[in-house]
Amino acid sequence: MRSRSDSTADTPNVSNGRPDHDRGVVGTSTDRPSRRRALAMAGTASLAALAGCLDLVPAVGGDQVEIEPEDPGDDPDATPEEFYYLLEENGIIVEEVYHNTDDNDLLLFYESEAADEAESDDEIGLIYLVFRDGLIDRGADINHLYTEVTGNFEGQVEGWGINSEWAEKDLAGDADELAVFNQIRETFVYPEGHEPEGIEIDDGEIEMEPSDEEPQTNESTATTNSTDEE
Repeated sequence: MRSRSDSTADTPNVSNGRPDHDRGVVGTSTDRPSRRRALAMAGTASLAALAGCLDLVPAVGGDQVEIEPEDPGDDPDATPEEFYYLLEENGIIVEEVYHNTDDNDLLLFYESEAADEAESDDEIGLIYLVFRDGLIDRGADINHLYTEVTGNFEGQVEGWGINSEWAEKDLAGDADELAVFNQIRETFVYPEGHEPEGIEIDDGEIEMEPSDEEPQTNESTATTNSTDEE
């Protein structure tokens, strides 16, 4: 594990729900472990709530396999192990990752270093980029990513999820990153008493309508290669 300060990769700016990164990436408390392991093995309210928000999958359960990071090298295979590695390469403090082999979903537990909501959104945007470009764009057949967050400030989101179909639409140019981030925001699980009263979302974004703008082709701020390309 490493802290984000160890990474040289920049973080995409998605503060206030407005992603501002480029497309085309090429490159704890003592009770936490037992609670995470129980969640990974049987599913609990937080991920069940996420599944309900996504309205796509039942409560998480089945066979959970804990995975370890693996360097993708020059010939990546888009495996969960490589996803773990790429998260750490981009400065995300990974606590544990599990692969639900029954439903082909990933469960990510990570420690946030965000000091406020904007920085938390930055982390989420970065994780989405790694998921999109390190897994889905390389042909992985993972269905969903579910997360649980070790928060760093009061009221921070405790969990959120991604449907791989959102990333596929993003890659195909049928939705932009803002639309995807707004979809992710819809899955946010907050601590009791800290749920936001309402979130402003641009009309049409949630329906994942095609973007009017051409996809950007500049180099991204995240890296999904084990080393930066020359």
